[in-house]
Amino acid sequence: MCGRFVIAKEIGGIAELFELDEVPQEYSPVSFNIAPTQQVPIIVEREVDGIPSRELHRARWGLIPSWAKEIPQTPLFNARIETALEKPSFKEATLAKRCAIPASGYFEWQAGPDGKRPFYIHPPEGMLAFAGIYWWWRDPQKQQSDPSRWLLTTSILTKDSAAELASIHDRNPVFLSNENLAAWLSPDYESSPELLTALAEESDLVAQNLEFHPVSNQVGQVGNNFAELIQKI
Repeated sequence: MCGRFVIAKEIGGIAELFELDEVPQEYSPVSFNIAPTQQVPIIVEREVDGIPSRELHRARWGLIPSWAKEIPQTPLFNARIETALEKPSFKEATLAKRCAIPASGYFEWQAGPDGKRPFYIHPPEGMLAFAGIYWWWRDPQKQQSDPSRWLLTTSILTKDSAAELASIHDRNPVFLSNENLAAWLSPDYESSPELLTALAEESDLVAQNLEFHPVSNQVGQVGNNFAELIQKI
């Protein structure tokens, strides 16, 4: 599961790292305590005049399926990769609306006899790319002429924890390697069970290189947002 993550790099650094062709102007994605329902950057690929274009857009973290009549009270911020092609809430997006969510790292809570303890999980350098899905939801309660009737939303795919992370939590985000990022973003095919199985297996290879350490319980408060949250205690 992934309910909080961190982006410690500005848009220019993200654009360079992920070779983006288009990014929002005057946008800073930096946050040390990103929570569901907040705006997060997603990377998508589409064709512009027959030429692939890798773009960064802002989306609400918590996917809203096409058939929803209103924004769900409980945000759908994670989608299990094992059932994403079966669940009505995620199937439509998983088939063709694939994206990547850039992250410097994420928080996970380890259950213990004295309660839950937060850990910060991150790569030794660079950034992670979470496998995600997205959907443009149209609010049926708004007028056709209202441009705000369209809302871009996203969820992060999760899987059974890799062996290296299982001591902290039984689920982890699906990590995209440099090699499979391009394939996952490609818009010209539909996702298959075989693809998702292979993606989960490759995610475990990325997990082998991750580092983690305990951090302050202050991360549990959504209002807390400062660099010290990711420091080891």
